[in-house]
Order: sequence, then C-alpha cells, then structure tokens
Amino acid sequence: MANKEEVDRIWKLSEKSRMNISLPKDLANWLDTNASENWRLDKGARSKEVTRILLDAKRRSEEEL
Repeated sequence: MANKEEVDRIWKLSEKSRMNISLPKDLANWLDTNASENWRLDKGARSKEVTRILLDAKRRSEEEL
C-alpha cells in the first residue's frame, strides 16, 4: 500500500503541473460512490486518495509481472 509520504511527495511534485487523467467510467463511478463526505467537500483530499489508489494498483500490477 502506498504510504502517506509517497502520496504527499507525488502530490507536491505535480501540484504546479497537474494533469487530468481519464478513468474508465465504472472506476470513476466507483470512486464517486465510495467517496467519503470529506472527499466530496475537499477536492484536494479526494485527489490525494485517488493518487494513493492508483499507486497501489500500479504496484500490484508490477508485482504480477
């Protein structure tokens, strides 16, 4: 699992050059459905949590190779 420091580091590095990414519709809907009330109110916290989820997914896919 991606740790908080790694997510914060990536967040800070990308803050000035924020990229928009496309997610499959079902994944975007899952994130919206499972977002806590704080996520919905705080877009920064939501973006950090999505970064953590994507880092975990990347790490798992690399381990499977």
